[in-house]
Amino acid sequence: MSFIVTTEFDLSQVAAPNLPLAPKEFSPQYQEQLNNVLRLYFNQLDKILAQLRTSGSIDPGLINNPNGLFFSTVDQTLAVVDTAYPITFNQTYLNNEVALQSGSTSKIEVGVDGVYNFQLSAQLKSTNSSGKDVQIWIKRNNITIGYSSHRYTVEGSDNHMNVSWNFDIDLAAGEYIEMQWGADDTNVTLEAIPASAPYPATASVVMAVNYAARLPDPRPTPPP
Repeated sequence: MSFIVTTEFDLSQVAAPNLPLAPKEFSPQYQEQLNNVLRLYFNQLDKILAQLRTSGSIDPGLINNPNGLFFSTVDQTLAVVDTAYPITFNQTYLNNEVALQSGSTSKIEVGVDGVYNFQLSAQLKSTNSSGKDVQIWIKRNNITIGYSSHRYTVEGSDNHMNVSWNFDIDLAAGEYIEMQWGADDTNVTLEAIPASAPYPATASVVMAVNYAARLPDPRPTPPP
């Protein structure tokens, strides 16, 4: 599992000190010099441990792992064929340094530089017998990521198809991801199903987000 320190600074760099050679005879000066070297080293280690601790956590020994979980409890529809629409979320379950951008229901923004793993689950429903080609793709900071589209074909009246998609993408603090969808037929929905005993409710879409690795330098250029 990958972890990150949520601070504007990288972890302090520290190396084991070169200890002074001991004299043959006991020397208070040498002992004091040795103690000072070790004291400095252990102070640096303490600083790193302080950086690793999660601020405000009940357990001060926990390490912070940015993450988020968002879902939608309502149906989502398409008004016009072959037109891009954002996939939206109206509920937040987890939002540690990952959150819906202020004023938005579709833009998932991160607060820490890194490579993030996104796990999308969606439930497509066909509302008539004809086949529909549905496409879902990624936008980062309002720019479409090339070759990111996935196509799904759903058909049959009241038939369902589950979309499950897992991908990694690099994001700097303040950048966001927005999932888009469209289809060649409007008789398809992202369907939410209310609870009916013994079954719990079904979300129309769910997005889980987890920090995976530090931001690469230089950052890769996505395909057009």
